[in-house]
Amino acid sequence: MGVLEIPSILPLDISRPPEVFGDPGAQRARATGWDLLGSVPVPLRHVVRDGVAALVAGLRQQGGTALKCCFPMGQGGVTPFQRLRHIRDLDAYPDMLVSAEGANVFNRPFHRRFVEGGAFTAAQPAGVDPLFTQAGLVDPQGWIGVFAVAPFVMLIDRERLGERPIPRRWVDLADPVYAGQVVFSGWRAPGETRYGPVNTFFLNCMAHEMGLGGLARVLANVPSLLHSAQMPRLAGTDAAPGGIMIAPLSLADMCPRRHRTQIVWPEDGALAYPLWMTVKQSRRQELAPLVDHFHGPELAALLNANRYPALCPGSRPPMPAWAKLKWPGWDFVRDPESAVQAKAVRKLFLYWQEHWACG
Repeated sequence: MGVLEIPSILPLDISRPPEVFGDPGAQRARATGWDLLGSVPVPLRHVVRDGVAALVAGLRQQGGTALKCCFPMGQGGVTPFQRLRHIRDLDAYPDMLVSAEGANVFNRPFHRRFVEGGAFTAAQPAGVDPLFTQAGLVDPQGWIGVFAVAPFVMLIDRERLGERPIPRRWVDLADPVYAGQVVFSGWRAPGETRYGPVNTFFLNCMAHEMGLGGLARVLANVPSLLHSAQMPRLAGTDAAPGGIMIAPLSLADMCPRRHRTQIVWPEDGALAYPLWMTVKQSRRQELAPLVDHFHGPELAALLNANRYPALCPGSRPPMPAWAKLKWPGWDFVRDPESAVQAKAVRKLFLYWQEHWACG
């Protein structure tokens, strides 16, 4: 646990148009018929999409099949990923899926029949760093392959925190000493009292870590939520809503006020949000260049430079030697109890949302 001394984030070039994807305004919501349907976190979206475009265009120039790919860019409206749950036919499902949308995009009947039936493979290469295997990120069933993670850390505003001790572990956030200090990401429209998108990953991890009672104690220390993109802008200023902001490392590291702030990587591990992929067994060989790209060194270098540690075989991501990752694990994600917990977490959050609105 401590301040992370790491070089500046690599600037992302978004100037080159991804021509292989055709008209960027066409077919935004269609989920069927794709060789590859992909999504990554917003800061990476253009550059990862361009890398896929260059690869697919090169394969086409070499006489390969013209692959149909879709990388929605967040123009609003219904996305292809929101439509995936309605697909029941294996042939209609994308042949390869790259996602940062959470690992439960399959509806239960589809998952039971096709995923558990062996129609999809993780294509996870051997040789990833033990940091990731120890966190349980490599799927023991071989269905989902993780190619990178977004680590969530604590962005500390030392002056806002005052004389309180700097938290060292996630469970510390439930301590009443941090009343009015803990801020995680959420967004609401101007004039609204209710939040729309919130960081449910953080909420569910805290519930998994310390139970609903512990999560309630964490929420009791929350003054308000803040869009994650605003956290590095406000941390270390008089406008900071709290002294402990839960943010992805990629954003926390952008905070310029290092004289007032610091990044804490908790002793028990940063929360690891998976970036993952899966591919149909029937197309595994044909789509091997795309699979290799997402697990390969070129993309890994870009991901690592931008604070998304990559599971590239044979390489250690640029993280402190003592750093750990924390994740609930595939068994929990697939357990029906995880859905029960998620509903309970949502109900608890709604209760505290009303409390914040009244306060």
